[in-house]
Amino acid sequence: MSTEQAAQQLRQELDNWQAPLLEELKSAEQSEDWPRVESLCKQILQRDGEHWAVWQRLALSHEARKDWTQAETLWRHLTQRFAQRPEPYLALASLQRQRGAPDVARVVLEQAERRLGPNPQLQESLKLIDDPWAGGDAVVKLDQHASASAVASALQKGQDHLNRGRHAEAEAVFAELVLARPLAVQFHRTLAQMRLRRGDRATVIVQLSPLFHPTLQSDELLERLDLPLLLLDALGQEQRWLEAEALLPIFLRQAPDDTRLLYMQGRCAMEAGRDLEALPLFQRCLERAPTMVVAAQSLGELHLRLGDWDAAVHRLEQVVALRPEQTDAASALDRARRERCWSLGENALAQGQWREAEGRFRELLNFGQEPRALARLELLESLEPVRFIEQQSSSKGNLDPAEVRLLQFSSMLDRLETLLTNS
Repeated sequence: MSTEQAAQQLRQELDNWQAPLLEELKSAEQSEDWPRVESLCKQILQRDGEHWAVWQRLALSHEARKDWTQAETLWRHLTQRFAQRPEPYLALASLQRQRGAPDVARVVLEQAERRLGPNPQLQESLKLIDDPWAGGDAVVKLDQHASASAVASALQKGQDHLNRGRHAEAEAVFAELVLARPLAVQFHRTLAQMRLRRGDRATVIVQLSPLFHPTLQSDELLERLDLPLLLLDALGQEQRWLEAEALLPIFLRQAPDDTRLLYMQGRCAMEAGRDLEALPLFQRCLERAPTMVVAAQSLGELHLRLGDWDAAVHRLEQVVALRPEQTDAASALDRARRERCWSLGENALAQGQWREAEGRFRELLNFGQEPRALARLELLESLEPVRFIEQQSSSKGNLDPAEVRLLQFSSMLDRLETLLTNS
């Protein structure tokens, strides 16, 4: 028997052995018995490690179970094992794109092109990254006359895109759903949240503002405050406080005691410079929700603006304790502590409490460069003769004017002698 005939015989024996296993594998896939699929694939691959189709089915079984990490690891292994085939690169790129990482998918495809040369399948996949709708099935077009079944189908497609991390496609689908059902809270909420997540606050404002025009207001839109709060959040982040304040009466009529609306009311007043109006609003928020960080921070900043240093420090310490990552709150707390220390030093200085004042100004230097504290310490040093006389007076009782002048003259001579010695 020739070598070629022996090889054919071995191949035939392998095929005969694989045939029932492949049939069982097909049945397991149809019944979505993924552990059984994995077991059969591994059994076949132990004897036939170059069987591309079985490797492919094993990787797809991990995707079917949404075991994305294992699927990605396996596809990457297959790009090395079958480096001259486009399929593993295409599968890995598709997985990355579904998980919301189009840039990673592009790197995979560009690497495949360098290895394999120009390839129409790779080019088509790259087009899908540049234009998610190039395939024609990423999103459907709807209008206000769309049937309930068409809307349901589109919603399913949009949810599928979200589950797979395809946010651009999901946003496009929900934009169509909003066109078809312009008063559907669920569609508006999902679309607005996606847009806010990527920082497109201006589009959220354009989307939601018309819903609260007097001619379009409905109880359903206001019922749970989902959309009003998303709109107010977008307006606040865009610093469009006047627009936010104009909408608040509409929302407060529906929920006059809602803490989140009270906070926005206080913030609008604060941004307009009406500090005394904002103060009780933030206080009411914290009475109802003591751990409401945004209200505590706003109240702390307000106290700082009003010069109530102790209250500012108290509130901002709460914020930093609850949210140590809030760098703006930590910066405001540092400023409040500086101002409190400076104020205590100034008050002590005005009352002639030299030692107390000096201690406060030296404490202020612990916060960093403080030219005003250094200037005050120099002033205190220049007042040394007066401080010495006062110390003598306090230790010996009241002195008559002649004794005071004598002490002043003696202090001056001592100071002059020190200067001459050091010169």
